[in-house]
Amino acid sequence: MSRSTKQKFESLLDGYFSETLNEHPTWASSLGIRSAEGNIEEGTLKQAKRNEKRRQKALADLDRLAAHELNADQQLDRLALCSMLMGECEDFSRGVHLMDPSAIDDLFGVLLQELQRGEDEPARAKRNIHNLLKESQRYLRQSAKLVKTPEAVWLRIMEQTVDGSGAFYKALRSFLGASDEKLICQLERNVEFYHDAVMAKPLAPVNSFSLGAKGLQRRVNEELGLDYSLGQIESIALSEADRIEGLLVTACRRVKGGKFVGEIIEDARSKWNPGEDLLSYYQAETNRVSKGFKTAKAVSFPKGDELQVRLVPEFMRHLYPTAAYSSPGPFEKRQRGIFWVNDLSLTKSNPAEKLAEVQQHFGVSLTCAHEAYPGHHLQFVTANTHHRKWRPLFAHAIFYEGWTLWCEQMMTDLRIDSSRWSKIIQLHDALWRVHRILVDLRLHTGRYTYEAGVRHLQKHVGFTKARAEADVNWYTSSPGVPMSYWLGRLENARLYERLVQKRGWSLKKFNDWLLSHGTLPQSWLEKYMLD
Repeated sequence: MSRSTKQKFESLLDGYFSETLNEHPTWASSLGIRSAEGNIEEGTLKQAKRNEKRRQKALADLDRLAAHELNADQQLDRLALCSMLMGECEDFSRGVHLMDPSAIDDLFGVLLQELQRGEDEPARAKRNIHNLLKESQRYLRQSAKLVKTPEAVWLRIMEQTVDGSGAFYKALRSFLGASDEKLICQLERNVEFYHDAVMAKPLAPVNSFSLGAKGLQRRVNEELGLDYSLGQIESIALSEADRIEGLLVTACRRVKGGKFVGEIIEDARSKWNPGEDLLSYYQAETNRVSKGFKTAKAVSFPKGDELQVRLVPEFMRHLYPTAAYSSPGPFEKRQRGIFWVNDLSLTKSNPAEKLAEVQQHFGVSLTCAHEAYPGHHLQFVTANTHHRKWRPLFAHAIFYEGWTLWCEQMMTDLRIDSSRWSKIIQLHDALWRVHRILVDLRLHTGRYTYEAGVRHLQKHVGFTKARAEADVNWYTSSPGVPMSYWLGRLENARLYERLVQKRGWSLKKFNDWLLSHGTLPQSWLEKYMLD
């Protein structure tokens, strides 16, 4: 008797991920697989082709399954795996691996992970870093050979990483001491070699980062789980921009003086002073917001998790905005997330300059709801407890970023922060996320150049050129992700109307149901997980 379809699917999942993680130890290590620590995968064309062959085989095996025989949870994993494989095959087909000079960022990322580990387990981290440094020459030289025609925007990002690498080397020296000085010097030479080798290569054609309309449409359908055309996505964004601008005008009229939103926020920011060190303020606000959501009984909180609110170390300051979050790997026993606070006031000596840097964090409560509870931290540690072994490896931005914007909305709706500024800041940030849809869409269908995308954010959201460039840098390498923020927020609102307003679910039941299936598109949950 042949194995059942369900068994075949489980074998396919186990085989694909076991082999992939074995050949990609940096990814495996980030997931919490201890045996992978201290190792780096091959950075060769041969390895890239081997990865593609494995993906194509997995897709072919999926096609041979009688999918209707799978249970609901397996259907979700089937959709997620197919979406992951298709996206990676698409990137291989258009030669992203030949254009992307990100090897230095990737190497620094895994070293950074070990430096973070070093605060609690220094011996383990030092051993892993030592091994990674020894592997760095092989990896960077292979990767430099792999890149044939670097994409211009991605090349600038690589240069920025190299320009800021001095603080990173300093952190390595401080942590490792004199014993590994030779290896750190070798790393510096290897980074310089990679930089020089890649800079000498001919550039890819302008806008080679663009995925194209066909590819972007596929990602909207298969990664975001939406049945909209690209034209409908644009119409949604334009309509939402008008609606939110109207809400902003109304909110601003209630403020004395009737100023424009930018003036109101800047005026409020200039008067804001937390009156204590910034880290302590973030820690207090994280606790206050968390207690507010618990009191409101809006969502269940995970058990056994840990969230640390920490200052960004000096060598990481150029990597983070005002604040950011690092989630624990799904296979780590200790489910500890880190909520990073980038306090640049510590770099200033003048009191006025110090205060100006602190005031860049105005709107802390919204940031806490987004990054900590009930935002990214609560969502990811909940996803990590899913009973399906591989489910936490699937992370769709339409869910995890749609969820965080839903958290911001709940905070103002539930009046957990009743400040009159909170609603204005939340609406202004919502407008930014709506315009992300337009820039993402137009960049990857070739309607916008990189420069046009930067100008769009300057004009419609009021960003400085530097901040707009930092945003668009990311858009170029993550097609479909920037638009996922607000589209995911709209998906949550649509399901809220169906399940809370029409079926009578409580807010807590609704949020717990959303979170209980991992980090997958809302439409998939609606199809397979509703009775």
